[in-house]
Amino acid sequence: MAVPVVFIGAMGLAVAALYGLTRFGNQTASGDTVAISFSGGCLDRATPLLIARAEQVGMPVTMSGNTMNAVLPDIPDAANVVPALLVREGRFALVSQDESVRFDNGHIDAVAIDLDTAGMPVTVLKLNAAARADLKGMTSDLKLRPEIDGTPIEAIKVSQLQETPEITIPSGDGRTSERMKRAADRAIILEHGPLPCAIHITNVAAANTAG
Repeated sequence: MAVPVVFIGAMGLAVAALYGLTRFGNQTASGDTVAISFSGGCLDRATPLLIARAEQVGMPVTMSGNTMNAVLPDIPDAANVVPALLVREGRFALVSQDESVRFDNGHIDAVAIDLDTAGMPVTVLKLNAAARADLKGMTSDLKLRPEIDGTPIEAIKVSQLQETPEITIPSGDGRTSERMKRAADRAIILEHGPLPCAIHITNVAAANTAG
């Protein structure tokens, strides 16, 4: 699919279109053709996720061994920015006050980008039925801290999740276009993650398209 699943309604659909325009221009990549080489102990298992992430960016790709041939989006510094996005771990956790992980990627039902009440882009995670069932038995005033790849986000009360099982992740500071990029990047890695182990970029080079 071209953009993350949007479950918020008309506003979500509008911001999904904005996501495509601000992050990558056209939804079909039209930049340089490159060969991206990867390394990692689980590359065979990670390859489907790398391809899924690339396709959601809008990049036509083929995989040969450890090398992805791809057409990059026409954005500044794409040869560095896009490969770095592809290999982000994408690990989500909802952490209790005792630092135990109560929910993880397996409890995400859908991922979207939307606008908050101030009109700024946010990444929204909808929890699945298993998470909702677990939340019913939890103390309502308990706070859970979302984390993405170990980076903490403002904690949320269980009572709020019991009422609406959605987690809104702010896009931080900066210009709207920068915030949209951040929200879109998070949506992509959480929609297609986490990677089963650390994957590294070993080389990015212009692909030979002759013949």
